[in-house]
Amino acid sequence: MEAKDYCRSVEVELYGWKAKMYDMVRKVDSLRSSEKEKVASQVEELHHHISEMEHLIEQLQTECPVEFGPQKKQLEETGEGLKKKYEDAMSAVFQF
Repeated sequence: MEAKDYCRSVEVELYGWKAKMYDMVRKVDSLRSSEKEKVASQVEELHHHISEMEHLIEQLQTECPVEFGPQKKQLEETGEGLKKKYEDAMSAVFQF
């Protein structure tokens, strides 16, 4: 798979994660202040993962390296971390 095709597929997945994040943020916004504080760090970590993925995708799309294995591995690891953090954050949100 070419880097541009791979980036496009990851970018589509990232849009899905962004939609999930916005839904979560709306749920967090409806919590009381003390409850928001308890999940704020988890939400911030999710934003960090999304920003990291956006940066890597942009880098791959603009630089278009012949070998993008290291970036692909980093994107996959970041995506796995994002999934785990999202699940943890959602379980925390639903506790309230």
